[in-house]
Amino acid sequence: MIKLSYTETDAALAEQIRADLRAGGYTVDDPASAELLIAILAPDPLETPPLREDLLAALDAGQQILLIQPAQIPIPKLLDHLTGIDVSGGYSFDQLGPQVEAQTAADARLPLRVRTPSVQRANRRAGYIFAALALGMFLLGIYGVGVLGINAPQEEFDAVETEVILTRDALIRPELNAYATALPQSTEQAANYPQTLQVVPTRYRPFMAQTATAVGAQISGAATPTPEATAASADD
Repeated sequence: MIKLSYTETDAALAEQIRADLRAGGYTVDDPASAELLIAILAPDPLETPPLREDLLAALDAGQQILLIQPAQIPIPKLLDHLTGIDVSGGYSFDQLGPQVEAQTAADARLPLRVRTPSVQRANRRAGYIFAALALGMFLLGIYGVGVLGINAPQEEFDAVETEVILTRDALIRPELNAYATALPQSTEQAANYPQTLQVVPTRYRPFMAQTATAVGAQISGAATPTPEATAASADD
């Protein structure tokens, strides 16, 4: 239920750990049923076989991993969440035994999943697939609109838009009626209306501005005769 991973440099330490584990009743070096990987780290372990292969396989499989540091070795970011035991000052099974027992217990905390190279490749493949699907749907939509002439149902859109406008008008009409008393009633008031408009709350301001514009156009139209009206008066 325990697998040891190490380099030839740490073979002597590995043999001592193996003997202690077997004396403690653990089955060692049975990859088929291994629940815990004990990795004796070498410098740059993720670039050193067989540590690299064993560590990445255990991470991908969601296995428990226990790191043994025979020297002050920097832990790679991919492994820095794992439990480690520093034996640079000397190895003792008193350190190792309790941690092995904790990580092989039935209620042991599940290991954290990390983005190993295989996970990153799988993520990229999934991203490519979704991107291809999105592009295909986009091109299909372009073909449908540009070639087949498929359009949104205009009548349905108009009906929904009408309901939206009627609902909006019903909600804002009481406020607009209150502000309508300040609408310009003369050319002079229309000229000064921008200052008055600043007092109106922002959400109502566009509607009041459009209303004032329409009122101003009516005032200007009433004050200035059209050329046709002027010509008709001259004929009379």
